[in-house]
Amino acid sequence: MKPCCLLLFAAMLTNLTAQPAHAARASKGAVYIGAAFGIHHLYKVDYDYDGVGSMTATATVLTTLPTAADAMIVPGGDIIVAGQGPNVYKVNPDTGAFTTVSASNNGNTVSLDPSGASVWIGWTDTSPSQVPLFPFSNGTPHSVSGGDATITSLAFTPSNGVYYSNGGDSGGNFGRIDLGTFTTTRLIPSLADNVHYDAFSRSLILVAGGHAIQLDAAASTSLGSRNDSAAGENYLMLRPDGRGHLFGTRWGGGGSNPTGGRLVLVDYSETGSLSTAIIVSAAIVDGLSGGVAVDTSILADSFESRP
Repeated sequence: MKPCCLLLFAAMLTNLTAQPAHAARASKGAVYIGAAFGIHHLYKVDYDYDGVGSMTATATVLTTLPTAADAMIVPGGDIIVAGQGPNVYKVNPDTGAFTTVSASNNGNTVSLDPSGASVWIGWTDTSPSQVPLFPFSNGTPHSVSGGDATITSLAFTPSNGVYYSNGGDSGGNFGRIDLGTFTTTRLIPSLADNVHYDAFSRSLILVAGGHAIQLDAAASTSLGSRNDSAAGENYLMLRPDGRGHLFGTRWGGGGSNPTGGRLVLVDYSETGSLSTAIIVSAAIVDGLSGGVAVDTSILADSFESRP
């Protein structure tokens, strides 16, 4: 993490806004993770989190893909997987059968459009591509201008527009984007690899290298932050489930990470603030990097009221 990014995290820790209390929520179910390294399996991971501080997880191979990195569950229940090139896959969660289209960019992340009819594929060195889901067909890249010319991930808010990040694994820039003109306005440099809107807390979740920041939907006030890197976490993305939990992975593949990959869950369902969240993880498989496909069990636009 760059020094300027660390200073921003430290500043945000001193500017926390009190959040309403919520009931703590245990969570149990299945998520899907693509292996970016080694054999590109798409894993179904059955997990059981007790709502207190313990989680178990079991990974089984759903299918094997030519490439993989990020994954996302889309309306209808299929899993969209992108990674390491132009290929984008739609995978049947029951059979593992998949179809392939091209995003025509170097995609490693998946963001769901609030219409539910398409996904956006992006990365640090490429223009974002919009890939239709119904029918599933080749994507259309869009050149971006303004403060930044590349997009890693997009976060759609109900009334405060669309935000972007453009980092990969070292803390990229964060800002707003006008999807009518594809013009970016950089707000904070060297801050986030990925950004998501969380309907549960009505906030933005920004993540980079085991750090996480929570901003209000107007991106003007800090609601909480955490630094898990000292404890060995290196998650690059935390995807919300809409019920007060965030899911990510700890990369593991030897070298400085000899213990293997892990499923990471951050629980802030009780307070609504990342600063007071519980973090747990469970060992699964090596070769993981990036996002977790989570079934939000809410409508495709993700803008419903908090459960």
